[in-house]
Amino acid sequence: MAGGGKWSDLEAFWPAEEMVRNPDRVVPEITKCYKLAHPRGKQPSAGDIESWRESVYQIATVLTNLGLGQVYVFVEYRVHETMNPIDVVLAGTHPDGRHSYVAIELKQWRTVLRPDPSRATNGLCISCRNATGTLCDACALDCVYVPEFGRHKKHPAMQVKENLNSLRLHHSMFDDRYVHLAAAAYLHNLKDPDSQWISRVKPVAGISTFTARQPADLRTFLQNHLMPVADASAAQALLDRRRSTALLTSEVGAIVNGHTRFSLVEKQLEAVNGVMDALRSSSPGAKKVFVVSGRAGTGKSLIALTLLGQALDEGYGAKFVSGGIASRENFKRGVRGKGKAFPTLNKVADDVAVDELDLLLCDEAHRLTERPQTGSFAMRPGESSVSVIVNRARVPVFFVDGDQRLFAEEIWSEQELIDEVYALRAEVVPIKLDRAYRAVGSSTYDAWVKRFLDGDPVPWHVDGSQDPEPFELYYTDSAARMEVFLQSKLDAELSARMSAGMCWDWTDDTGTAPDVAPEKGWARPWNAGDNHRTPGVPKRRFWATDPGGFGQIGCVHTAQGLEYEWGGVIMGADLTWAGDAWVVDRAHVRSKARRVSSDKDLLERIRNAYGVLMTRSIRGTVLYSVDPDTRQLFADLGVPKL
Repeated sequence: MAGGGKWSDLEAFWPAEEMVRNPDRVVPEITKCYKLAHPRGKQPSAGDIESWRESVYQIATVLTNLGLGQVYVFVEYRVHETMNPIDVVLAGTHPDGRHSYVAIELKQWRTVLRPDPSRATNGLCISCRNATGTLCDACALDCVYVPEFGRHKKHPAMQVKENLNSLRLHHSMFDDRYVHLAAAAYLHNLKDPDSQWISRVKPVAGISTFTARQPADLRTFLQNHLMPVADASAAQALLDRRRSTALLTSEVGAIVNGHTRFSLVEKQLEAVNGVMDALRSSSPGAKKVFVVSGRAGTGKSLIALTLLGQALDEGYGAKFVSGGIASRENFKRGVRGKGKAFPTLNKVADDVAVDELDLLLCDEAHRLTERPQTGSFAMRPGESSVSVIVNRARVPVFFVDGDQRLFAEEIWSEQELIDEVYALRAEVVPIKLDRAYRAVGSSTYDAWVKRFLDGDPVPWHVDGSQDPEPFELYYTDSAARMEVFLQSKLDAELSARMSAGMCWDWTDDTGTAPDVAPEKGWARPWNAGDNHRTPGVPKRRFWATDPGGFGQIGCVHTAQGLEYEWGGVIMGADLTWAGDAWVVDRAHVRSKARRVSSDKDLLERIRNAYGVLMTRSIRGTVLYSVDPDTRQLFADLGVPKL
């Protein structure tokens, strides 16, 4: 049941042949689903019910007559409160054997006329409403006049385009270029010969409009995208692989307890199944050590938390350690009654015997120092950090991203970690996560950030793309303007944070000293320390998740491993664009990275730090640089300006 004035998922779906066979049962079920999904439990209108009884039955009948009765028909498809419902989504198998989905806009119109402002102006753009007898190019193509409504409406193909945008935005599966997605409009009552012109107008390339006088064309369209096969896996994938807009930290308890909105997909599922199979078996031979690698946002922490939950649920001894303090402490806080499953690596090294644990998960392994630390800089003699994890559990698992190493003491790249495991005479099981999911699954943004920081930037041409880009990227020439924009997101009940490169001094730990001063007249404090007493200011480890964090500027220590819906990144004078390459200025480095002796390695670590900050957001990012040449680079790459 929906709450808080928002729609919940509307799930009404059956095989086409069942809808044809039992229409008197199906329509009441759709009505029930509609009422349950509505924020106030409202009944559907008589027009809605008529559409389900007639229009949906029509398309189900066509499918059944084609031998496609096992294709699943999803009715009034809505999986997010911001979506307009899609009349019908068909889920089946493409003739090439892959999953195939078809979104269909159903209309009961019996007559439709060409757009004409002399009939009525409502439904047209402002310019056309005020003009005398003329239409702009957009209205001439994108609008139709429907007599039974006495107004202009969008051409059905325009609504279909919006439907496709919604599907791509809210479903991770449509990031996969091997999954087929097609769409059309079907006006099954439109028999009027004078209205057939509508199918000859295509305001959106690739989207057809079929009428009652084109049964053969509709059948050919469906047969081109669906094949007769009794396979419900496409329908299950549509149900399982919705893109969650929830923050990982808000779902930690649910993930560990096995009740979460996040769905594991592809390589994520392979990792969980592989580790759990190893945990359940007692086969002889070398110890298997899993090394799960992937860039920011590929789901490493989600896999680790899922594994922890499954292992604990099955009675295994399992622990979660991390190279990142902030993320581990946030996860620990989110799991009531299971906090002991999140010890420090020091505690594991001191208190856990060889192979005492069944499963030991090490998140953010790239943040580990060479040896477990007893203090800020003192090293424990003896075992390496990697050997502690490998030796203390039957099944050790590392999660690593070499592009997130920041400081000189963070020595474990993926290869160096693997080499250390081999030196311990264990078997390495590598699993590579190759797709980012954090930025609403935007492979475009993930690739753009990597190329941008590698010094090989590519344009951000969102508006010119045929496929909509779900992630929003902007730049600004004012940190103050960034703050106003992000405050508007906070006011809309979305999480938002500002972070910066570590190139300003941190003068105290109260969260009040305005240390970060990227422009004249605007300065804000760094995130506070963990022992301060400033009212309303979170401890540093909870800066990314606690209310009040927006008032301070986060750093890479407090942001790494965590996420928020909207992020602003302030780039300082430590990293600037010099026409064709990035240049690092050691004089402006205020972090432990300054201990990196090689200028080449320092440049890599500073770029890594900004890469971490730029990949924390799940909806959108705003970039600002103190350097005019870097801001010009944003503009030259086509990043929209605030």
